[in-house]
Amino acid sequence: MRKFRNKASTDLRSLETDVPSLLTSDGQFIVGEYKLMHYFMALFFLALFGVGLYDAIARNFRDIDYQSYVFALAIIPAVMILIKVRKGTIYIRINSKGIYENERLVTQWPGLLNVTLTQEEKKGIYDLGDKFILLLQYTKSGETKPLIRKIRLTNTQNKSEEEVLAAVKWFWGKSRVA
Repeated sequence: MRKFRNKASTDLRSLETDVPSLLTSDGQFIVGEYKLMHYFMALFFLALFGVGLYDAIARNFRDIDYQSYVFALAIIPAVMILIKVRKGTIYIRINSKGIYENERLVTQWPGLLNVTLTQEEKKGIYDLGDKFILLLQYTKSGETKPLIRKIRLTNTQNKSEEEVLAAVKWFWGKSRVA
């Protein structure tokens, strides 16, 4: 059986994008959820709930079959998705101080050694999605060896992998000049 490996990597020196034109020294680059897709998913589940409710009403809530119950349960994922969208989770924050993951500082700019955009190996033939990772190599006080942190970039985020890497490049470059 042949294993497919994707060792694609993007170095900071080879990246061309217009993201830096949108950034300011005191600003920040925020990666959150792509809300439009989540709203469509919530709408889909609400429509399933509506079908179940319509069927139950049409039968005067008597002799309801199992499909109506299953469709009525679609309200649960719809509500969960809407709560997730309203929460507005920030996965990655990049600003003049450093790189944050889930609102926790990963590293400040002086400690950053290298940043690479890479992709995890595919696990099987059913593993169809891209699994991009922002690979950070950095130093931390009290540690003798450099640390490596993998920040997963999902398919539901509102910024592309290239935009994230360009923002890191821009802020990192600004910190070296200052």
